[in-house]
Amino acid sequence: MSLPVILDVDPGVDDALAILLALRSPEVDLTGITTVCGNVAIEQASTNVLRVLELMDRTDIPLYAGADRPLKGKPVYAGYVHGKTGLGEASLPPPSATANSDAVGYLVESISSRPQEL
Repeated sequence: MSLPVILDVDPGVDDALAILLALRSPEVDLTGITTVCGNVAIEQASTNVLRVLELMDRTDIPLYAGADRPLKGKPVYAGYVHGKTGLGEASLPPPSATANSDAVGYLVESISSRPQEL
């Protein structure tokens, strides 16, 4: 039996690997992904997720973009760790899809419809 999971990520390399591991794990049913700014800006974070999903032929998994900045202060990106795009030296083609908006709404709706399951 697999556990339904929604990942909330800001992919750099570390979160890209977490997505790959979740996709390949028989114990995880990855039902959705949300992004926030962090290692990279929100647009790049969403692009990175879409690139990974397309690489793995899993475009069936919905992606919702969330916060484009922290609640307090200015964003601090980690290009010095994760590279300019956040995916280090990886060169993946541009995604053909775009992220949905309203990650918060997606999370509320998903969790409300599957209480104590997600």
